[in-house]
Amino acid sequence: MLIRNGSLIVAVDGSRMSIFRNVGEAFKPALELVEEHQDPTPRSSELGTDRPGRSSQSTSPRKGAYEQTDLHQQAEDRFAREAAERVDQIARDSKVGLVLVAAPRTLGVIRQNLRTETNQKLLAEIPKAFGPHESEPLAKMLEKHDV
Repeated sequence: MLIRNGSLIVAVDGSRMSIFRNVGEAFKPALELVEEHQDPTPRSSELGTDRPGRSSQSTSPRKGAYEQTDLHQQAEDRFAREAAERVDQIARDSKVGLVLVAAPRTLGVIRQNLRTETNQKLLAEIPKAFGPHESEPLAKMLEKHDV
């Protein structure tokens, strides 16, 4: 994949976002960490302590339970929306190309929250999860990736 020198690569995974700059060649990227954000997600017991609700029908003696809310997923979705805001800001402020790499579910949430102008500046969207300091495996994946 062609990623020009100076292009930005934004890698988002659940509760971490890393922004890298390509300091290498177009077909042989070398990534340098520019900025990093992390959302410290508390334990489940700190997020919520309530049990799922119960329901009953007046015409039947049977009772049912509501499904447990996934509070961690809600926190990840909130972080993905915040990441989309940061990607929008980067796209507005810079003239370089952007590559967005995120876990598939996170990428879906980010896509829903990006502005149209930002979508036009994206060179690629890659549905793959990478950790915050994984610049070498990310660079190798980008080198082999076809758009």
